[in-house]
Amino acid sequence: MSDIDNLCMGCMQDNGGQAICPHCGFDSTQAQPPLCLPLKTILQGRYVTGRKLDSNGEGIGYLGYDLMAEAPVYIREFLPDNMAAREEQGNQVKIIPGCEVVFREYKTEFLNYFRSVARMRQLSAITPIFDIFEENNTAYTVSDYAESITLREFVQRSGGMVPWNTARPLFMPVLSSLSALHAGGVQHLGISPDTLVILRSGRMRLQGFSIRQVRLADTDLTPEFYNGCSALEQYIMDYPTQESTDVYGFTASLFFALTGTLPQSALKRRVDGRLMIPTTILKEIPAHVVTALANGLQVLPDKRTPTFERLREELSAAPSVTMVHQEVNAPPRNPAEEKKRAQQQKKQGLPGYAWTILACVVCLVVFTLIALLWQLNANSGQNASDLQDESSVSGLVSSESASTLSDVSSLADDRIEVPDLTDVNYEEIAQKAAQEGNYEVLVSSEEFSDTIEEGNIISQVPAFGSAPIQKGSSIAVVVSKGSKMRTLPYVDGLTLVAAAEQITNAGLVPVQEEQYSDTVAAGSVIGYRDYQSGQTLEAGSSVTILVSRGKEPGANTN
Repeated sequence: MSDIDNLCMGCMQDNGGQAICPHCGFDSTQAQPPLCLPLKTILQGRYVTGRKLDSNGEGIGYLGYDLMAEAPVYIREFLPDNMAAREEQGNQVKIIPGCEVVFREYKTEFLNYFRSVARMRQLSAITPIFDIFEENNTAYTVSDYAESITLREFVQRSGGMVPWNTARPLFMPVLSSLSALHAGGVQHLGISPDTLVILRSGRMRLQGFSIRQVRLADTDLTPEFYNGCSALEQYIMDYPTQESTDVYGFTASLFFALTGTLPQSALKRRVDGRLMIPTTILKEIPAHVVTALANGLQVLPDKRTPTFERLREELSAAPSVTMVHQEVNAPPRNPAEEKKRAQQQKKQGLPGYAWTILACVVCLVVFTLIALLWQLNANSGQNASDLQDESSVSGLVSSESASTLSDVSSLADDRIEVPDLTDVNYEEIAQKAAQEGNYEVLVSSEEFSDTIEEGNIISQVPAFGSAPIQKGSSIAVVVSKGSKMRTLPYVDGLTLVAAAEQITNAGLVPVQEEQYSDTVAAGSVIGYRDYQSGQTLEAGSSVTILVSRGKEPGANTN
């Protein structure tokens, strides 16, 4: 749809020129909030800005429309509210005096960060970015826009929580994409039920990418924290963030989906790190998932699940997981009493392992009695409140314990060695893997390579030689895009749409510019502004194509 006069700035559908959109009810006469670009602003001669969707200390997000692709898009504008403003007349961003140096540094960070994210556009579980440019004295990104609801809303619509069998196919593909993102050096630092969204297709996708400075304390930007999902290190000045920081946010979001509540703030959990889960909910969650939740939500980074690959193994009940000892309303352990008990055991001459076995038996009896009492209370109609019937997940024990070995030994037959997929054709191995069913191959990203043939796999996660994986697991791969240099196609005389398609297929980004021409018909391409057909450019480069506006009005036609 190229007629923006009838384009609703609230939903990007044809509103028939009506002030109130018949589709979404958006009032086209209302003004944008302060600092926002006016409705129907044109960027790069291609993108139309609509209503404001979101904002944080980094900038503003708009619903947009791509006139070339004729589709809605999401436009992100770098505009830190504490160091920049909008000029009263026009769209230019003006920098607050004294903030010039910091503004330029953060704008460079914005461009570099989103270029890294854009290189991961092939990951199915993240929102792909397909254009990045500078205009109006600031920077912009353009990404795919799809109708969706947040995970928070999805859980609410599902009755307040979702079972593991529902959550698993939603979360696991995102987990694999996050593993690939971190392998490419990209951190999100804002994973939460508000940045995880559910598409109409039923798939989950991660959005809400922002530069790290807006997700940390004590930077020059207004911080954006997600209570219950932001890790402890994000609140502490000069504390390094790493993959485990995003593991915390992802695990907190999974915890929310399964229980309907978020963990307490990491700052509060420094004193008491236990995760309180009502018993009625706890018994519905598989034991290995409870283990993964406890490990991924450890408050201290050095005790937390370090990588998404490890978290994937724990959620798949892999043998390497650590187990969780579940204490039901148990008081904290007293080190003095434990020492005294150990001395008594030594005097009685019993070996340590005998006491371990005896302790396990006692715990089993206690839990059985508790379960029987709980069932009797339920049958008699004496329902206790969730706060009175709450279990705490705490107290990690070694994976070498007898209970761990018995719990996971049955899974050994379902594990396979990680195959070597490097320099193998992706299409062929993906088809073969689908037929055999031992594992699936997912494209995490595509990269240029002068040594690996186009279409072949450059690298993989997990890597060849890693610990065995659960049968049916996903292997994320980086696929070669071949040479980095691309040839400009001949587009003279073509329509704008046809020329843009050829340039895009060549791996380049078309930008439109119109000018009058006495020889080329209106709407047809005159040629390139700065290049010639046949020249080679680096893939992803922007090229300006000149589109004829026809003969200039009033020009001599003789």
